[in-house]
Amino acid sequence: PPTEISKGHNPLRSKEDKRLPRIAGPCSVVLFGVTGDLAKKKLLPAMYDLANRSLLPPAFSLVGFGRRDWDDAQFAEYVKEHVAEHARTPYNEDLWNQFASGLRFVHGEFDDDDAYHRLAQTLDELDRDRGTRGNHAFYLSIPPASFEPVVSQLKHHGMTERRDGQWSRVVIEKPFGHDLTSAQELDAVVSSEI
Repeated sequence: PPTEISKGHNPLRSKEDKRLPRIAGPCSVVLFGVTGDLAKKKLLPAMYDLANRSLLPPAFSLVGFGRRDWDDAQFAEYVKEHVAEHARTPYNEDLWNQFASGLRFVHGEFDDDDAYHRLAQTLDELDRDRGTRGNHAFYLSIPPASFEPVVSQLKHHGMTERRDGQWSRVVIEKPFGHDLTSAQELDAVVSSEI
């Protein structure tokens, strides 16, 4: 039998809460660490689930960044495999086709200057062709030692600049350090680069 979650209901939300669900605005999410377990089992299926519950705009785009030598179609097959296996909402072919139309993949290493140039070009194309409006989130589901080179490259290529009417966010997956001192060191690195 279907559960509340599989029907798209949030069991933690009070029945007295009459607010309408808020739909995200047009944006792109760049996922670093896209081939890791967290992405495969949680992040990719969760993004599909949001789309399936009509909580993502049609202009939503997802960009995978990684070392695999994939094109966009190979990345889409990878995402589809993990969505089909781990999503909490039912698979819908029409929805999948809409979701997949916004999938892109950029091949590169975390310190590869050319890869970040390609990433910036990809985001510009998505802004122009899909209407993501310069709104970009960079999700770092990677080891803490890789935060600095990634954030540094994003800054170097102008992807974290604040522009009128647009937003850019860097999201760092926890744990953020292993103690207070290491967390403060990571915060200093990230804060100096953004």
